[in-house]
Amino acid sequence: MFRFFFIMSLYYILSFQIRFSFSQNKDTNKICDGDCDVQIGVVAKFIKILSFPSNIEKQLASNRASKWSSCMEAAAKSWRSGIYKIQLEKINITDLEVFCEEDVDFGGWIVVQRRQSGSVDFYRTWDDYKEGFGDVRGNYWIGLEKLYALTNSCEQELHIQMKTRQGEKYYAKYSGFLIGDESESYALKKLGIYNGTAGDSLKYHSGRKFSTYDRDNDNSADNCAKKFKGGWWFGGCYASHLNGVYGDDKVGINWLEIEIDESLAFVQMMIRPTQNCWRRIMLSNLHRASFR
Repeated sequence: MFRFFFIMSLYYILSFQIRFSFSQNKDTNKICDGDCDVQIGVVAKFIKILSFPSNIEKQLASNRASKWSSCMEAAAKSWRSGIYKIQLEKINITDLEVFCEEDVDFGGWIVVQRRQSGSVDFYRTWDDYKEGFGDVRGNYWIGLEKLYALTNSCEQELHIQMKTRQGEKYYAKYSGFLIGDESESYALKKLGIYNGTAGDSLKYHSGRKFSTYDRDNDNSADNCAKKFKGGWWFGGCYASHLNGVYGDDKVGINWLEIEIDESLAFVQMMIRPTQNCWRRIMLSNLHRASFR
């Protein structure tokens, strides 16, 4: 039994490190770039803990009793896309169903928004956008309160997939993504470094408050959410708007660096813990295990 625990523990720790190493360095010939010493330290700490079987068994039992807090953990064993349950301690949610995307950029992504048809109306109230709506497998918005909890509990990066009606695929990836709480109108407080093929149409919205037709927080004389029929981090009004009316070129799903007058056919927004965040979580867990 202990051998099984050993293998599974080593698998989880090394799989997380491998995922992030390849993801962060996939455009270079190096797997480690100044981080090898930290990673070796993690493994060394792990080996030290394994000198005390009772400690590691207790830690694993504790891990099994608790729920995961991200798709990096929840889907670590299967690496398969699908629905998993996680917990958000910050807002006392213990069984939130999320869709984990494991087929994009080495996986570990929580889908927070998806548009693929017009079956779900995104012209919604503030309360709807706060709580979330739609089908976790289909057209979906996770909810601003949950998004706040996720981005404030652990540093996150953002990946946005997009596809045009002609089938052309684009992506935009940001090294950081953080929103405020409701008292701050869920403002987009941090947006990290961009890379991708779509062009940066989200930078304009950094620092903007979230708006809906019944809660106008934009900087325009118009009510942008009402004019363009969807909630977003509007300014005056937008460079991107991914919650517009599906298929409507005038008030549709737009990323202006791709196309100004044509609504996108597909978009999916995803977040996952940054490498630095995940390393801290691992070290914290190993530290706790070593003193049990």
